[in-house]
Amino acid sequence: MTITALPTGLYAEVLSFYGHQMQKLDGRDFAGYAATFTEDGEFKHSPTLPAAHTRAGIIAVLEDFHRKFDARRIQRRHWFNHVALSQAPDGSITATSYCLVLTVHADVKEPEFGPSCVVHDVLVRGEDGELLLRSRHVSHDHAFPGRPA
Repeated sequence: MTITALPTGLYAEVLSFYGHQMQKLDGRDFAGYAATFTEDGEFKHSPTLPAAHTRAGIIAVLEDFHRKFDARRIQRRHWFNHVALSQAPDGSITATSYCLVLTVHADVKEPEFGPSCVVHDVLVRGEDGELLLRSRHVSHDHAFPGRPA
């Protein structure tokens, strides 16, 4: 296996980006989460829903998706791990990560585990040099093509 060296600090920068981004999502700061995408960013998070485009579209999809958790008093936590990065000649960064979602129900100590996912991201630099997502496509392990149900 050949692993290409990355600029010093890039891996830590991407992990920090993910940490802040996921805390926005789990804290239901959907505008803050959408602001981590480019203006024309693409977000496909569910096998049954079409991709959202633009920051406004991402906010709308997340607000709609999370309504089902309101009445049930659910808190979700997204755990990213095994982040593999590569950098293209144009400076964009391809990141593939494993993600496990924990769901905590009010007044229940033990969380539910799942879904288990693979996250495929393309990150770019914004005008101020900050990392932004150009696209995120989430593949759910339970919806893997050709895998027995």
